[in-house]
Amino acid sequence: MTIHLDPSVATPPHRGGGRGRFYAGQTSEERDAARRERLLRAIHEIVGTRGYAGLTVERLCSAANVSTRNFYELYAGKEEAFADLYDVLLNQAGFRVVTALEGSRGLPIKDRIPAALLAFLSPMLADPRTARIAFVEVVGLSSKIEETRLANREKLIELIEASASTAVNTGEISTRDFRFASIALISATTALVFDWMQREQRPPHEWLELKLTQLAVHLLTS
Repeated sequence: MTIHLDPSVATPPHRGGGRGRFYAGQTSEERDAARRERLLRAIHEIVGTRGYAGLTVERLCSAANVSTRNFYELYAGKEEAFADLYDVLLNQAGFRVVTALEGSRGLPIKDRIPAALLAFLSPMLADPRTARIAFVEVVGLSSKIEETRLANREKLIELIEASASTAVNTGEISTRDFRFASIALISATTALVFDWMQREQRPPHEWLELKLTQLAVHLLTS
């Protein structure tokens, strides 16, 4: 997996000193950014394969080639570091949704909905590590993770409501409680992906994507 840090994702607060100095041709901010990316990649691999229970600061720092001192300059602990990765993954997914909606502007809502949903889901489901992080390991993990999940859920709800309202204005669909429909879709998607991930004999992710796009179209247009 390639993690591209989105500028909209807040950089964790720096807990040390020495801002602005140069080390081997890099500012301390650039070195922190490089450490952060290595840490996020390592968290993705460890939690995506071993689970959150397998994540320790020592194991993470060893995998990322980052000293524990530098780690604690970036994060208060492993929970904050994991929350950072989770926020990055959700921001990436949200950006893909926005791009898909912009690219399908002018198309019927029954085409726009699957395009947006697949933009959100497909890269996650195609990588079992990402799917495990986003739909399994975060469940009931902590209040901080739940805050991140709910904040990003609100962004998705706003996108769905805006697209549905446009379809109402063009006469494609009738008005309804789109917030209710949005939450129903997001909740069903989360539960169904969780169930899919737990199966010993897992159907191809394309099968699940088809089922979920059919559900999305039904909830928002029928």
